[in-house]
Amino acid sequence: MKRLAASVIAVLLCGCSGVQFNTNWGSYADSRVKAASVREYSMEEIDRYNATSLGLVEASHCQQKPGEREPSRHALVNDLKLRAQRLGGNGLVIEACGKGAAAACERYMECRAIAYAVPERKGSQ
Repeated sequence: MKRLAASVIAVLLCGCSGVQFNTNWGSYADSRVKAASVREYSMEEIDRYNATSLGLVEASHCQQKPGEREPSRHALVNDLKLRAQRLGGNGLVIEACGKGAAAACERYMECRAIAYAVPERKGSQ
């Protein structure tokens, strides 16, 4: 009986080996993991490390119609973190984040930051 159960399980597992599930969950999770690998620093903090500046990164969001997702600092900072990570960075110093006016936008927000490659620190986070 145990052999039969093991055989049935083996056949089921082999039969499902080619099955693939395609969703957008992977890209969402991937972007969340990448953004989490970038830490936000103040200018004073970044000066304590032998960090290398990788350049300016910018993100903006335009709410074109009422009912659409409103711009938020949190979402824009996550976008900045993804852009910093794509440049090879693991650190970010926010220079400015604010609301503004733009043609065809109900609400508009933009953020600017400097991406950094910060040497790994052992023992603390």
